[in-house]
Amino acid sequence: MQENANERVGAADLPALTALRGVAALGVALFHINVCLYYREMGTLLPKTASGVIANGYLWVDLFFILSGYVIHHAYRERLSSGRLGARAAAFYRARFVRIYPLHLVLTALLVVAATVAGALWPMLKDGSWETFFAWSALPSNLLLTHAMNQHSYLSWNIVSWSIAAEWWCYAAALLAVPLMVRFGRWSGAACIAAGVAILVGLYFSLGRGTLDITYDFGIVRCLGGFLIGLGLYQICRVDASLPARVADGLAAASIAGVVAVMHVGGLDLLAIPLFAVLVAALGASGGWTHRWFSSSILQYLGRISYSIYLVHGLVFLGFWYAAPALGWQLDTPAKAWLFAAAFLALTIAGACLTYHLIEAPSLKWARSRRASAPQDRRAQAPVSEAEALQTE
Repeated sequence: MQENANERVGAADLPALTALRGVAALGVALFHINVCLYYREMGTLLPKTASGVIANGYLWVDLFFILSGYVIHHAYRERLSSGRLGARAAAFYRARFVRIYPLHLVLTALLVVAATVAGALWPMLKDGSWETFFAWSALPSNLLLTHAMNQHSYLSWNIVSWSIAAEWWCYAAALLAVPLMVRFGRWSGAACIAAGVAILVGLYFSLGRGTLDITYDFGIVRCLGGFLIGLGLYQICRVDASLPARVADGLAAASIAGVVAVMHVGGLDLLAIPLFAVLVAALGASGGWTHRWFSSSILQYLGRISYSIYLVHGLVFLGFWYAAPALGWQLDTPAKAWLFAAAFLALTIAGACLTYHLIEAPSLKWARSRRASAPQDRRAQAPVSEAEALQTE
């Protein structure tokens, strides 16, 4: 008798999706490594004429949005659909704030200090990008998490944090959509997915840029589309749904191959969205070889520190961006470009390990201690385990 996915994967934990976050974070990092190499005239990791797998890596961000909606629905479903709206909204946003904001704040502050000191000591670093990346007028929007709302015509400070800002405001969709889906049944998720797809398709064609690489201007719209797809996807295929492990594994493998093909060819970005959705649903349910592979200790750890990887690599990008011309790096062979990438990733992962253990984990521990001492009605709305608290971008 073939085992079902739900016989192997507990309802409280989604280990394959935890690992997938780490893989996606590294994919985004590779994309930005390639951006740094290309715009600093040091070549590319892979010529786009040969393959766009790395050059189109901005699409991994859309996977993050779908993942976030799926896992937020999984982690908060019961608490978002019971109790008074004001109380559950306050508890939900309090939990999410503790999860995402401390690291964002510390890294932004670190970047402010570093830019101030470096600009004073080495004024030769101040090329045409300096005033853009370190625009003081953009700092308030970075701190208020509004820098993905077309307030500026450029990326600023921690250039990857626009997506964190966009997602913060999209959490309101979970407060509204999850209770409605609980009330109207599983297939109400289809309406939520349709809304998300309509938003992404409308954004893609209305802007006419031929890409989903949309960040500081309409990033919040892009995020909302993917987030709604994730919310609805969980409603349709929750982890308690019966799905043969062999089928889930096959869907996961096929969707991975499809995503790689879309990025390789550099075709219509929108084609990646349904593939990401299938991948998330399949890995969320898989109890076979994909579950075992993604449950390896290395991938699980990368998944746990994926939020740190994502935000830290933004700082590493800026460091390498200014170090390359200042030090006169000449990466005239593919081997040197990949050595550059290895150094970038090593520094990113090392920094992420530090920030996770010094900032993220203590923040979560503090939140859990507050929950333990809170009155019963407040405890019912707060994350009940580290596994749930870890569910983020």
